[in-house]
Order: sequence, then C-alpha cells, then structure tokens
Amino acid sequence: MYLIIVGAGIVSEQLISIVTEKGHRVAVIEKQEERARAIMQQFDVRVFHGDIAKANILDEADIKNADAIIATTKDDSVNLMAMVLGKEHQVKNLITLLQEAEHQDIFQKLGVQVLSDPEKLIAQKLFSFID
Repeated sequence: MYLIIVGAGIVSEQLISIVTEKGHRVAVIEKQEERARAIMQQFDVRVFHGDIAKANILDEADIKNADAIIATTKDDSVNLMAMVLGKEHQVKNLITLLQEAEHQDIFQKLGVQVLSDPEKLIAQKLFSFID
C-alpha cells in the first residue's frame, strides 16, 4: 500500500511509524521545512517540503499510485484542499483529521472519512481500561 500523508505533526509521526513497520510505502508533504527535515531524518519515507496547493507537489509524490491521502494538519482548509485534490486524482481512500466540527458536512459530502475530536477518543479509551 502507498500512502500520502499531508502534515508532519505528532499524529503523522505515529501513523508513519505504524505504516512503515507493516512494510507500506509513505510519502509526506509538509509545508514547514524544519518539520519536513525532522521526518526525513527519523523515517525512511519520501518527504516533500512544500504546500499541498502547489500544482506539482502531488505529481512529485506520485499521487497516481496512492492508495490513500491522509491529512493531519491543524488547518481544516489545508486538509480540505488535500481531500479535493485527492478526489480529483481518484484516490480511493480520503481521510482527514477535523479541527472544527462545523466543517464535517463539507468533508463528508466529498466522501472523506473524518476523524474528529481525537482527544475525546483517547479519553474514552483511557476510561475503558477502568473496571
């Protein structure tokens, strides 16, 4: 499987670790040069320093062979751009983190799988360990 991850934050680091341990290929697109460099040093993945909205970056990331685009930035507009571009390129799996609940309908109309309120999911999991 080949995944393109947009954003190189803490969630992305964990995702990259899980995915690469399972032998899947990963490309990361990150706007901040320092974060892009850190991911490149930490993982054996392709890293593209740039803005998802720039025309060639998805072609450079080999979007035509991507099985999924996963947007993990803290900016719903950036995540939305990634999902729209993924849909245009007919990527099968479009997945995003959602920062603002009122944006959920926009993503769902595109057929995007949305994960909102990850902190609540973690809290629920922690609570589930209590007998």
